Amino acid sequence: MHIKRFTGPSVKDALRQIKAEFGGNALILSTKKLSQVLHEVVAAIDHDLVEEAVISLDAPVSAPAQASPSGGKGGDGGKGRGLDAVKSEITELKDLCLKMLSEAGNPVSSLYSKLSSEFAANGVDKRLVDRLLLSAFNGVGRKEAVDASFMRSELKAKLLGNITVVDPLSGKGVVAFVGPPGVGKTTTIAKLAAIHALKKKRRLALVSCDTYRIAAAEQMKLYGKLIGVPTEVAKDAKELAACLRMHRDKDLVLIDTAGRSVKSREHMGELAGISRISPHIRFNLVLGADTRDESLYDCVKGYASMPVDALTFTKVDMSRVYGPILNTMVLAKKPVSYLAGGQRVPEDIETATRERLVNFFMQN
Repeated sequence: MHIKRFTGPSVKDALRQIKAEFGGNALILSTKKLSQVLHEVVAAIDHDLVEEAVISLDAPVSAPAQASPSGGKGGDGGKGRGLDAVKSEITELKDLCLKMLSEAGNPVSSLYSKLSSEFAANGVDKRLVDRLLLSAFNGVGRKEAVDASFMRSELKAKLLGNITVVDPLSGKGVVAFVGPPGVGKTTTIAKLAAIHALKKKRRLALVSCDTYRIAAAEQMKLYGKLIGVPTEVAKDAKELAACLRMHRDKDLVLIDTAGRSVKSREHMGELAGISRISPHIRFNLVLGADTRDESLYDCVKGYASMPVDALTFTKVDMSRVYGPILNTMVLAKKPVSYLAGGQRVPEDIETATRERLVNFFMQN
């Protein structure tokens, strides 16, 4: 996005300059009366050089990249500016655009602020809101930029493009469910097992590795008995490997792991032992949608050493806001697989879709 200030004896005169240079797709960011005979209009236009804003939580929006120490030549053999310098300029332009969009008094600031407030009220991280809105407003014309319906459609399109989903049980294999205590891993496994064994008529086996929680293994055995699938208990990686060999003829083997703190080295070591049994074991991180952002972030970072393939969110029925789901999936850079809420087996679970998630994030 290229941003430029135009001045003239009137706003109309400045707009004529903008149209002559930028064409009809320019975005008017602000207007200001400098004196009795001089007006300023700030406009922006999308350029191929400027990459679209990427939705990320890796760094604050306002943190510009550093320019290349080598100056304009950079490392490109003297063929123009260095890549670092270009990235720095792009970042500065985006920051300026974001500042102007959020300032009061320009033609699009009211809608920008309204949309920002809606996302914030739904618990979406402020850094993510700014990047998302900047991406949506990037390159749209003045007429569209003040059209709430049009901009919401743009935002939905941007969200759809940044959401990924996957169903890890769609094929054959072994899936281990990991996560903190109390998020409902065992119930989630029971729901999925009932769907695949009773409705889809697939051959399943369940394995409980939770030997810490009282009666956890017995609960899993009860679920297995009710849906008619074999259930094993494995106290360590060696016993788990034996269970997997025993049930290698099954379509799916679902593993329930103990819910313990990510700060427990012993627990993380046990999970690492499971991952070493076979590279084909897929790991699904189960998190509570009603959990505070900080705790969700800690879980994501704590399981970063594990080969987590996807995320499942439980307790969606107990959450007042759904932004933390978006925040977490963006931070983790992982697809979402299932959404669960309620205790009914197997009714209270659904395979995640991008459309369903967008409806969560944009409730208005």
